[in-house]
Amino acid sequence: MGLIDRIQRVIRANLNSFMSSADDPEKLLEAVVMEMQDNLLQLRQAIACAIATQKRTERHSAQAQSTGEEWYRRAQLALEKGNEMLAREALTKRRACQETATTLSTQIAEQKTVVDKLKKDMQTLELKIAEVKTKKDMYIARARSAEASSKLQGIP
Repeated sequence: MGLIDRIQRVIRANLNSFMSSADDPEKLLEAVVMEMQDNLLQLRQAIACAIATQKRTERHSAQAQSTGEEWYRRAQLALEKGNEMLAREALTKRRACQETATTLSTQIAEQKTVVDKLKKDMQTLELKIAEVKTKKDMYIARARSAEASSKLQGIP
């Protein structure tokens, strides 16, 4: 029984030393949690911006495809009327629209990858915040318990 008492005293002494060396461990732990939550908020904003950019790029791609189809229709009309030169110009413009749509499709795929990674990072950060909050509460409870024990034993 004497060994257990000694171990408890060493633990209490270490906790008291930690508490006295830090200005206020509760405030320090709370500040860490608040900083992590601020980082989470910034990450959520980054995800929202990335999703908005992705949607905008998808709209531009669809518009480029639609414009390409419109130029193709105009080329067919020009051929029906016998205007080969106008049909070639329309097909050239169609090709430019198709190239734009292809480039935008590549960007969309890259943006989806970025958004997925950001979402995964957000989930990881949320889990870490929950873990830190749990540990913070545990450490605060230990510190208060050690403080109460030291007051009961008359240790300053």
